Amino acid sequence: MEKMRITEQELIQQIERAEQLYKTNLYMHLQPVISNIQEHLELLTNNSDYAKYYRIYMLYIGIYEELNMQVLQSYLQALININEVEASDYEYVCSYYKQCEETVYQEALMLYPYNETLHLHYALKLQEDKRFKEAIVTLKYILECYPASTEARFLLWDIEATQLAHLCASNEEANCYELLELASATHNEEVLKGLQLDHRLDKANQTLAYIQVALWEERSTEIKQHWNTEWKLLELTAVTRMLLADYAKSFMMYDMVSQVLKAPSEPEFPEEEYSNFEEYQTFIKAFATSGWQLAQHQYVLIGNSAYFYSNNKEILDISVERGLALNPKNPLLLVLKAKSFFFVNNYNETGVNYHEAFKNGLRLSEYLFYLLEVNSRIENWQGILDIVAQFHKGTPPTLKTLFFKARALVKLRQFDEALDTINVALSDFPLPPHSYAPWLYNLRMIIHKQNHNYTAFFEDMQSEINYYTIGDSEYCSTMNMCIEALIEMGNYQECYKYAIYNHEQGQLLPELYPVFLWICFYDYLEKPDDIADASELDLIQEPSTFIEYRTNGLIYWMLGNICAATNALQQAAQLATNKAYYLKLALSCAKEDFNTTKSIAACQIIKTQIPESSDWKTDYLLADLLKTGKHYKKALASFNQLLQSYPDYSFFEFPKDNNNMMLATLKTLSKAIENEGDYIKYNAMLLSKENPSANALLEHLEVVQTHFETDKFLLHNLLGQIFKLNIDLENNELELLKDIKSKIRTSYFN
Repeated sequence: MEKMRITEQELIQQIERAEQLYKTNLYMHLQPVISNIQEHLELLTNNSDYAKYYRIYMLYIGIYEELNMQVLQSYLQALININEVEASDYEYVCSYYKQCEETVYQEALMLYPYNETLHLHYALKLQEDKRFKEAIVTLKYILECYPASTEARFLLWDIEATQLAHLCASNEEANCYELLELASATHNEEVLKGLQLDHRLDKANQTLAYIQVALWEERSTEIKQHWNTEWKLLELTAVTRMLLADYAKSFMMYDMVSQVLKAPSEPEFPEEEYSNFEEYQTFIKAFATSGWQLAQHQYVLIGNSAYFYSNNKEILDISVERGLALNPKNPLLLVLKAKSFFFVNNYNETGVNYHEAFKNGLRLSEYLFYLLEVNSRIENWQGILDIVAQFHKGTPPTLKTLFFKARALVKLRQFDEALDTINVALSDFPLPPHSYAPWLYNLRMIIHKQNHNYTAFFEDMQSEINYYTIGDSEYCSTMNMCIEALIEMGNYQECYKYAIYNHEQGQLLPELYPVFLWICFYDYLEKPDDIADASELDLIQEPSTFIEYRTNGLIYWMLGNICAATNALQQAAQLATNKAYYLKLALSCAKEDFNTTKSIAACQIIKTQIPESSDWKTDYLLADLLKTGKHYKKALASFNQLLQSYPDYSFFEFPKDNNNMMLATLKTLSKAIENEGDYIKYNAMLLSKENPSANALLEHLEVVQTHFETDKFLLHNLLGQIFKLNIDLENNELELLKDIKSKIRTSYFN
């Protein structure tokens, strides 16, 4: 049967079709396409197209359970013959490490001496063949070239543990130094304990075994004590020093790191010259022990110690310079370089170097955390929210990311969203002693204070201070927040106690001293002898902030300049989170000067700017001030509004058995504006008491004589009530009563 004719282009399209079928795992449809390609293979004219076919056929061979390694290697050889072979072709063939021939690995590794994947496959083959020492050297070489290779690190541990078990189970005496190296690498405590007493080891290596056991069995505080009292005096190997430095760094004991480590030795790189595989193996063994990564790691540790402990920028910069000279792309050293710029507030260069570290392998999560710190320092709150949002796209939220998000939202005054974020953080995550928990409680306290929810504020305060030692700086900082809250609550007695405590600890904020002095002045509380009285020298020239206006207001108040104090407190109120409190404080100040006009203005500011904070006391004060200032119509309107808005308060505050002061005020104001109808009505209401006052009776007598003189019975009853009170009368009331009685008798009883 004559085969179907196709063009070269159609054949290339079929190869691409085969590649697509393989990618989508449609292996059932792949076989006829491969067969058709093979029938027309002679149509191909370019080596690159042949290479594409060879590669898809190699993949096709790998589909079957029984791999034909001979055919697979022949196709690899075909790629070599047409000069189209690539590292990935060797990687694929070498991935079948149980079947692949040794010679293929040798050829591949010498062609691509820095290929991580090829070396991993070779290590697996060596492990399969129980050639553990060679496998260990190969993996150490990989880690010297690629220290972030997690797969290589795990495989190395597994092979080293296997080799250690093999040596321990052998009937032959094992090399004690090899045992120590393997036991150290795999943290085999049982073997290390035995090596402590192995007299074949020199003293320094016995000490290494002993220290490693101690690191696993004792607490960090005990380890540091060992270092300070004994270990620093011993002869220690370089391995021991690195072990101790890494341990100290993991517990943030950078003071110990600086004592353990000195400047590292320069790496000793072997010449990269080899003509056969044995020479290549000699090269990688020398490279694996060159100390290249070790030196970089030491510079990272020394630099971090300079940054976190000694604040020695000179040592930090030297560590960065020398470390990057060894490897300009080391991400940890680039991070250290960024911190060097962060050290001197050069945030642009800080960001550039963090980005460079990320490009060279720094994990995204770490990169974003570093950017959070930079944006926090420059107070780029929106930038922080953007970074957290990016972090949460690929990684679950952490207590740290939620803290940064919450703080940014608080700074942006998006309090509702911030509160939701904090509530999630504090309810959904563990809250260990050293965590962001106290800072989250502190943020929520800020929100509660902003919302004037002081009950919740002090509940969170109790939760926060559980993380602190009483009297430390964090504890006293929270107490300063409480002082601010207690001021706004008007609880000056309690505020005084907190202020005294922080003053005695030397932790009372400077801006709270005027508040403390004012509380002593206002509530007649004892002022500590070591605090000077307020003076004009304490006044702030050209104030612009809430704190500055408040300070001036309280100092002016204590100095007796009530007008200036009132003005300053009103200015402070405009910038305060609790505007109502400071406006009312300004009102209290104005009242002390008996300045009715100023007091009325203060009341009206409260009612105009923050009507929601108006209460019975403030509204009554305004009405009473209007009355005192002889603004009778406005006063009457204010008192009537008071009765409508606060009927219960009005009656409870001014009960009938207390001379009906509210009713008397309404009567007085009605008379003042010459509203005789209301005046008569209110006075008559005052007479409804069981024992009306003499003044009310006398005033009503005048009303009756003026407007109801023909009502003889009304006049008679009023006069009768007046005479029962046994008061001195001056207007012939007795003669008038006698005359009225005579007229009533004549008119009605004759």
